Amino acid sequence: MVTDTIKKKAVKSILNVVTNLSDENLIRAIDIGEKLLIKDEGVLSYAEAIKKAFQEKHPAIELARNVLARLSNESREKFIENFIINAEVIGTPKRKELQQKLGFGLPWFLVISPTARCNLHCRGCYAGEYPKDEGLSFDEVDRILTEAKELSMYFVTISGGEPYVWPHLLDIFEKHNDMYFQTYTNGTLLNEKMAEKLAKLGNVAPAISVEGFEKETDERRGKGVFKKVMEAMDNLRNAGVLFGFSATPTRYNSEVLMSDEFIDLMIEKGCSFGWYFQYVPIGRNPDVSLMATPEQRNKLRIRVREIRSTKPIFIGDFWNDGPYVGGCIAGARRGGYFHINSKGDVEPCVFLQFSVDNIKGKKLVDVIQSPFFKAIRDAQPYCENKNLLTPCALIDNPHVLRDIVKRFDAKPSYNGSYEVISNPEIVQFLDNYSKAFKELTDDIWEKELSLKHKHWKDYD
Repeated sequence: MVTDTIKKKAVKSILNVVTNLSDENLIRAIDIGEKLLIKDEGVLSYAEAIKKAFQEKHPAIELARNVLARLSNESREKFIENFIINAEVIGTPKRKELQQKLGFGLPWFLVISPTARCNLHCRGCYAGEYPKDEGLSFDEVDRILTEAKELSMYFVTISGGEPYVWPHLLDIFEKHNDMYFQTYTNGTLLNEKMAEKLAKLGNVAPAISVEGFEKETDERRGKGVFKKVMEAMDNLRNAGVLFGFSATPTRYNSEVLMSDEFIDLMIEKGCSFGWYFQYVPIGRNPDVSLMATPEQRNKLRIRVREIRSTKPIFIGDFWNDGPYVGGCIAGARRGGYFHINSKGDVEPCVFLQFSVDNIKGKKLVDVIQSPFFKAIRDAQPYCENKNLLTPCALIDNPHVLRDIVKRFDAKPSYNGSYEVISNPEIVQFLDNYSKAFKELTDDIWEKELSLKHKHWKDYD
């Protein structure tokens, strides 16, 4: 039997030689390790993936070498041990054991918004309706994370509001130093001192919001914000912190966010990853006119694949990557996630702002199994033809969200949340949008992707 300690040593050994050996010698070293030392299936698959990337000269290898070389010692150590080993290599088989014992699947991660406060007032912010006078305590978040680890979840995203205004944030990172955290932040509070603190902790990767270049970012986030974002990236890079960007494609900035110039700037600044989240009409003053067109969304899908295969940065596209993650990842599905907001309400997704449970007074394992969440999981995939390019219950299958919310009398988390199922203008827009996007992608799914990708239930 391969112990967790042996797994950790094996994975660390593989990653540590990535920065020091030539491609040919590294492939040879992995071959020897597989034959003589490594017997664990999870570690073997990880080693094979690295070997294949080197053989194919994939830009991900340049990314891996850059990241491992420029991180601070603490950041490198925690990324390997907490994210790769605890959350994936060790965590995945332990979750499978727990799933068999409990009789239901477990999510891979969760998102917590411990505060709704923010120092900016961005147009169309999905958290724009969060009540600013509420927030979770240190003890509440501490308990949630402790119970998450009991379910073998070691990766957590901290959102908001602006997470860096929450007074307990660094204390939580320090106490749970065996977990890995991603923070979604506007970046304006990431000065040199904060960057040095994050580098010393090592288990935090900020994702900084940006809307394009200075014009696009300042138009949405406020004058001078773009310059502060660039300074924050410099501070994090200089301190040796892993970080990336988070962008919201709209009808007006999609082309900029897809451009070589923008991606090259993010790489130059030191971003190792980037997330695209299509604008959706929730939060402060939901505005359907900001949504990218179906054609723009599909163009971004194609462009993201090009970036991944040609540039040393990992890009994730929250809706268009449905085929790669088996469809919708909401509702605490197996391998997916869920969201706990600043009131403690447990939502299926940060964008599906409805709830029937609150974490206060309830165990994490129980809210995961709520009838509301179960109904969402049972309904997945939401479309009959399993087109995983249309995975979302909000913008791709809005009738599903309306039905489930009504069936379980789920309460809207905020004043603006109910707009997506009650405002006639928004309802009609989403119905027309979802129909148009299905018409655009159904043929692509059937002819190009359906044989390559399966829905997560199809793996049972």
